[in-house]
Amino acid sequence: MFGSACEADRAVRDALTRTADAGGADALHSLIREIFGRALSVPEQAVRHRRETPSGPWLPEPVLTGGGALGELTTAGSRESVSMARLVALERLTPAERAAFVLTECFGYGSAEIAAVLGLSETQCRTLRRRARQRVPASAPGVEPPAPQRWRWAEDLLRAAARADQAALTELLADDVVAWSDGGGVPGTVRRPVLGAAKVGRVLARLITGVPPGTRGRIAEINGDAALLATAGDTVVGVVAPEFGPLGLVGIRTVADPGRLVFVNRQWSAADRPAD
Repeated sequence: MFGSACEADRAVRDALTRTADAGGADALHSLIREIFGRALSVPEQAVRHRRETPSGPWLPEPVLTGGGALGELTTAGSRESVSMARLVALERLTPAERAAFVLTECFGYGSAEIAAVLGLSETQCRTLRRRARQRVPASAPGVEPPAPQRWRWAEDLLRAAARADQAALTELLADDVVAWSDGGGVPGTVRRPVLGAAKVGRVLARLITGVPPGTRGRIAEINGDAALLATAGDTVVGVVAPEFGPLGLVGIRTVADPGRLVFVNRQWSAADRPAD
């Protein structure tokens, strides 16, 4: 809803404080109204500004989701709801369409309940829901590989990256793979989407060779699925989030802009993890 994990965290904390006296179902409804009201109050100019970043395509802030950080993500639908691909698709909606979609898909609200939250008529909310469904691609059942396969591919990607092995990188990619990067001033990143296994393999190899010495890569659950986390000392300096298809990786999203790594760095600093 906010396009920012940091802003979402602030909004939830503030809303919990303001609705602390409510109880039961009223507490949840009051909390939802507070949060969605705040999200819809963000000026459209600010929404456009975050989409038009000078360093490349807008990408969501990566979030560590292992250990139940965003609740149980045990189904394909729950993982997809916080995936980078889904968040990018939602960013293309108007704020009201996005609210109607999230309230429907994540909270199971009908048009009457959405109308009560958004302060609109049921007819308007039905229209918003229909438009949002038309603009957000539906998931194709049975297309996602099983979890062990996805994590194996992520591990293979990490090994190929550690060797800067362009051939091995390319072999993991589907023919129609697309890569996006937010730039972040990192050598080798590109400002426009790159299409095709050969081109994406070259971009990944170039990106890896530009990584500063001492950077460490590891696998972590990011936005509900296996991804690569790059750290320099105790700081997360990059995230490579694959999108998995039946024949390999169909998407690669690289987040290297320090401004979009603030939240994941907070999580990483607070994480209970073994020493390197």
